[in-house]
Amino acid sequence: MTRVLLITPYGFQNTGIRLLAAVLRQGGFEAPILFFKGWRNNDVRPPSAAEWALLERHVRDLQPDLVGIGFGTPYLAIVTELTRRLRAVTPSHVVWGGVHPTIVPEDCIPHADSVCVGEGEGPLLDLARAIRDRQPVDRIPNLWVRSGDGARRNPPRPLIEELDSLPYAELAAGDMAWIEDGRLERGNPSQDNALYRIFASRGCPFGCAFCYNSQYRQIYRGLGRYHRIRSVASVLAELEQARDRLPRLRRVRFDDDSFVFPPSWIEELCAEYPRRVGLPFDVLLNPQAASETMLRQLKGAGLVHVQVGIQSGSESEVEAHYSRQTSNRQILQLARLLQEIGIEVTYDLILDNPLASRADKDAMLALLLDLPRPFNIFLYSLNHFPRSELTTKLLAAGLIDEDQVEGRATKSFAQFRLSLDYPRPPEETFYACLISMTSKRFIPRPAIRAAHRMGLLRDHPLALRLAAEAANAVKLVGVGLKMLRRGELSAFKVAEYASFRRRLIQ
Repeated sequence: MTRVLLITPYGFQNTGIRLLAAVLRQGGFEAPILFFKGWRNNDVRPPSAAEWALLERHVRDLQPDLVGIGFGTPYLAIVTELTRRLRAVTPSHVVWGGVHPTIVPEDCIPHADSVCVGEGEGPLLDLARAIRDRQPVDRIPNLWVRSGDGARRNPPRPLIEELDSLPYAELAAGDMAWIEDGRLERGNPSQDNALYRIFASRGCPFGCAFCYNSQYRQIYRGLGRYHRIRSVASVLAELEQARDRLPRLRRVRFDDDSFVFPPSWIEELCAEYPRRVGLPFDVLLNPQAASETMLRQLKGAGLVHVQVGIQSGSESEVEAHYSRQTSNRQILQLARLLQEIGIEVTYDLILDNPLASRADKDAMLALLLDLPRPFNIFLYSLNHFPRSELTTKLLAAGLIDEDQVEGRATKSFAQFRLSLDYPRPPEETFYACLISMTSKRFIPRPAIRAAHRMGLLRDHPLALRLAAEAANAVKLVGVGLKMLRRGELSAFKVAEYASFRRRLIQ
């Protein structure tokens, strides 16, 4: 039987690679998965010599006919080295796919035999069949295929309209292995995770300037509906399978870029979910897509937490720099509604944007001080991903150069979620500290406003940073204890997030 080895760097929970494995197995191929190192928030480290040796030995033992590597932009250099090492131990055809190969395929084709641009299920299956049948591979839609010093660039095929036709992401521990901390282990590396991530849709109805969805839309223009939805029956069946196979499962997260579904879909989910799944769940929510009716229905079905992207409290910054239309009035209305209904909320914010003025930062702080407590915040440091609308704007303005764009840069290895000790200008640190304090109920809001007025702290924020770090440590202990009480604090979660070097702001 033809064997296709799938490798994912820094992604133990990578849903895409697990789905591709299921598609290949359904098509009659062996599809082992190798999870090559786990993601660690703000602490992504290159593979050690011992880990490279383990990878090479594992591939040599498997002797695959085809190797597929799926990855995001920050891992370009690591995947390039990984592919170079593969060449020494296997003659297999190597195909790259994922976000970076889709957006910047010309970066990738000098290293891989072929590059998948866009959705991978169809092209990977076609490629595996061609290799099995010893047929040419150079005309498969979605693939760039290397030829001499150039490449044949095949056009993309239409988007998959019927998402229900796809199998569920692979969870069985058989034919899985993972490499981390200088050792190779067999099995599913996220077997003990208490959280299951599921996608009930593909694509996103919004077009934020910092998000890959805007670029994907351009690639697939005219090739089908970009935002597609699975049936409730399909979603529930996958969750039932996950509950049966993951004994420590305690919570579900709908990982759709934004939880946008028709009212009839919501009604059906809310009617069936408590009986068939019955686990608390989270969603990612855009304030423009939220309604009181929907939230009350979801709360009754088990919704306990929403993550809301607001990015900034400055309406001009949100519209001009992030291409979002959300108003502060909408955010405040949603915040009050969530508090009334009793749904926990975390707000996503972006800092370190060189286009943000002091007035923009003041507006962000003012909005957070107006939001009803309790709430959590996820602070993200702006990383510059290739060809995004925002990166293009910053390059044109001369505020960043090409060496600061991820792929060449690896800032996201150390500063994806924002930490207060990362080197940045004093004023940026000043605002980051004040913003982090807004979610701490034990810090009076008048004290934050008073600190905001102190010019000395703005220029010399060390004392403020130490205070903000201490306050955040107190809150993180509380978050950890809450997760422990709910049975959600797994070794998997601790490995991803919990260390002094990776302290998060909540």
